[in-house]
Amino acid sequence: MKELLKPVFRSILSKREIVLFLICMMYPLITALVSIFQAGIASYAEGEQISFIMFWQIIVHTQWQLTIPTLLLSYSVMSVFRNEISSKRLFLFKDIEKPLIFKAKIYNLMKILGIFIIGTFITSFICYYVFMLPHNYISGHFFPSSPQSLSHHLLIILARIAVYVIVILLVANLSIRYNVAASVLGGVLFMLFSNVAPQLSLGKFLFPTGYAELGGSTLFAVSGLIFISGVYCCTFYYLGMRAFEKIEY
Repeated sequence: MKELLKPVFRSILSKREIVLFLICMMYPLITALVSIFQAGIASYAEGEQISFIMFWQIIVHTQWQLTIPTLLLSYSVMSVFRNEISSKRLFLFKDIEKPLIFKAKIYNLMKILGIFIIGTFITSFICYYVFMLPHNYISGHFFPSSPQSLSHHLLIILARIAVYVIVILLVANLSIRYNVAASVLGGVLFMLFSNVAPQLSLGKFLFPTGYAELGGSTLFAVSGLIFISGVYCCTFYYLGMRAFEKIEY
């Protein structure tokens, strides 16, 4: 398994769509240079100064609303599976058990997502303390003033990350079974439904993002977020593994 991880990672990292996805890490720096984005960030203050954690949550939220990162991520996952199946390149791994290949691909896609999240955090940190600090709506503090505010912002960030993880597993599953359009569309639609879930009375309980906006008990929100994310992840991972085992070189 370890011998398989490095070559698979290099193969994934060499893909143009993966590079474009990682470039989205630079989004916070764009917000610092464009005045209209700064005005948008100021509107989130609502009478309180913005801490770094709140700023990071705003960046993650607005980055998410652009849809571009999700679209690029979905297309990247599709290319890792569907393109290699269609081109018969998987024949190069014919001596390796299929479950190991599937696990290596998923592991490295999660690794790419981890790089994206850490990169966005770093660029947000630079943007906040280098470019945004002079503004009067910026507090300069790392954490918000109240524990409730901290838990709320972290829940929103965690929910967005959970959806990215689910999208990877969903698109991996779809791309093994269906064509390019269906696979990418599946990932984007899941993201869009997750985006509107907090506004739905019952739908909010079906997506991780709904629990981030519940209010009330933080423990219940975290437990629900982890549970529903786990259900999606386990289901899509299992179905993807089964489908991958059935493909022919």
